[in-house]
Amino acid sequence: MNLETASLTARGGRAKNEDACSWTAARGLAAWVVADGLGEQWAGEIASRLAVEYFIVAFWHRPSLAANALREYVAGTDGALKEWQEKRWNVVRMGSTIVAAVSDGRRLRSVHLGDSRFYWFRDNKVLLHSKDHSVPQSLCEAGIIGPEEIRSHPHRDILLLGLGGSQTPEPTVSPEGELRAGDALLLCTDGFWRSLTEADMERELTRTAGASEWLGRMETLRRENARSLRDDDNYTAIAVRVGED
Repeated sequence: MNLETASLTARGGRAKNEDACSWTAARGLAAWVVADGLGEQWAGEIASRLAVEYFIVAFWHRPSLAANALREYVAGTDGALKEWQEKRWNVVRMGSTIVAAVSDGRRLRSVHLGDSRFYWFRDNKVLLHSKDHSVPQSLCEAGIIGPEEIRSHPHRDILLLGLGGSQTPEPTVSPEGELRAGDALLLCTDGFWRSLTEADMERELTRTAGASEWLGRMETLRRENARSLRDDDNYTAIAVRVGED
């Protein structure tokens, strides 16, 4: 399949942007990755950049769509962040979320840690999306709150898993899926999806034909919705539209 990719990243209402994203291709496989840095002062910005760079390098060294390979990419990225911190005593706290997807143009698999999300759309509807490693998501899974409350929950910033923590995290890897022409993918940080509902994403998808236009329309709507927020976070997204061969 033809995979058209577009991306954006912005600081929103923050003084600096602690998000990062990238994509690449190697040996017939494509990989997309997004990260949201966590840390004091400038550490979050460094963490997200390192997370993206190390994931891309790991993928380049051994491109694969296998679930174990995606876990190894993330484990290596986690180790790289910890090693970087150990060599710099002045970095008090540093971590990052990560969400990535790998495809050979026919098959697709995703992996994530934290609350950066992966969405897969088919027939202009959400086919599936990743479940956050966060307190609100856990409350939702337990039936204590509804899915619509995750975005506004007072503990929405408390993550249960992420890169750079004291333990080796276990990322969530999706089952392998088959791509179809007309499908669309979205990888994004919480600063992007919190200001957009899934219905917003679907509606803008029906009104556009390409990845760049779809992403641009969502960003416009996201900016409008973010005006009412007290804390307008950084936001980053990668959009992919699947075309014919």
